[in-house]
Amino acid sequence: MSADEIVLEMRGIEKAYLTGEVVFRALKGVDLTVRRGEFLAVGGPSGSGKSTLMNLIGCLDRPTAGQYRLAGHDVSGLDADARAFVRNQLIGFIFQGFNLLARTSALENVELPLIYRGMGSSERRRRAVDALRHVGLGTKLDNTPAQLSGGQQQRVAIARALVTEPKLLLADEPTGNLDSTTTEEVLALLQSLHRDQGMTIIMVTHEPDVAQCASRIVVVRDGLIASDRRVETPRQAGVDPVSANPLLGGASS
Repeated sequence: MSADEIVLEMRGIEKAYLTGEVVFRALKGVDLTVRRGEFLAVGGPSGSGKSTLMNLIGCLDRPTAGQYRLAGHDVSGLDADARAFVRNQLIGFIFQGFNLLARTSALENVELPLIYRGMGSSERRRRAVDALRHVGLGTKLDNTPAQLSGGQQQRVAIARALVTEPKLLLADEPTGNLDSTTTEEVLALLQSLHRDQGMTIIMVTHEPDVAQCASRIVVVRDGLIASDRRVETPRQAGVDPVSANPLLGGASS
């Protein structure tokens, strides 16, 4: 495997927290490699360490021990400011709660990470419009979150994650606040990004049927990777896996 094929590489990653006088080891020596273009689902029971792993992958925290290389850069020991720079340059985030600015239009929400980059207004707007059109919201540019459905809000969040052209798309329970039909729409969009654009995606989920839409599933238990397997035939989002009948009546726009 050549170095340019590896987006993420973790070796011996540990994370410990001091609670009172007790040291809690949330991660106990995790090894993980993710290649460019993979769609990886991370699952595990509550308290397994999957959220801690997600925080480290997303450079929201740093490990107690071990090495983490992201897009060829050693980010293991970076301070908070350096990690913030890495997040803006290399990672697109999708959150369960959308994390949109309530009084700001969809277009302005998507422009936000480009403002942090110091990009000029005309180029910023062009890229934000393109991202919203790509997720099917080209007619909703001026709508605020309150004027959008839950599924549409998550699509705005996906557009915001895509607008920086990240090396890694990191989705933390992206369907957790959505109904079953809208869940399928969002998963179908993620599968399209993976299939058609070769996007590297890591998705944390506690739902087995959601995880089955990925091409690889990692299960975390007791601070370690308990299993890591390829999915030969990922479940096609929007299709009932038993009857193979369509579940969607068309994506919300």
